Amino acid sequence: MKRTLLLCSLLSLAAPALAAQAVVTPAAPLDAARARVRDAMLVLRDSLMTVNGATARLQRDYRQTSGAVLTGRAREIANACARSVRNIGPTREVVAAAQATNPVPVRRREELVRSLDSLSTRLGRCATEFGAMAAPGKSEEIRGYGVRRSEPVIRALDEYERAAEAFFATWGIEVLPLGARPTPLAG
Repeated sequence: MKRTLLLCSLLSLAAPALAAQAVVTPAAPLDAARARVRDAMLVLRDSLMTVNGATARLQRDYRQTSGAVLTGRAREIANACARSVRNIGPTREVVAAAQATNPVPVRRREELVRSLDSLSTRLGRCATEFGAMAAPGKSEEIRGYGVRRSEPVIRALDEYERAAEAFFATWGIEVLPLGARPTPLAG
């Protein structure tokens, strides 16, 4: 009798914790066309992260670092921008070819294509500007103007990210950061 009472007491203490557990449902599988779009956009996203990281390092270090390091930072930004420009073309082709019949997904696809075009132009300028600043003897130009010239690049990355998120949401493509778990649904 004491054991039964003890067991009932323990279960009553554990009941709220058990009730708070959530059910995680897996995302619906993607068809081949949406998976191809997602994969192309993730390749681009990964290359854009190198641009973001390179500009962040320049913004962090421009005041106290040596001229040689500043030149290296400019070269790093120029190379990252050039790599990303090469990834935009294939991504744009896949996105533009994605078939949709409803007006909202069509509009989101068109917005994303425009955003990719704008991003390509901005990153092309980035590769040219920072490539020129990466020349020997340009460290003081980088120190004086590098951060300001990186700001349009960062804005273009942010604008593209917003368009990509809207596209993913409308097209039902769930993209989680590496290692993240799906959002649990209350059960």
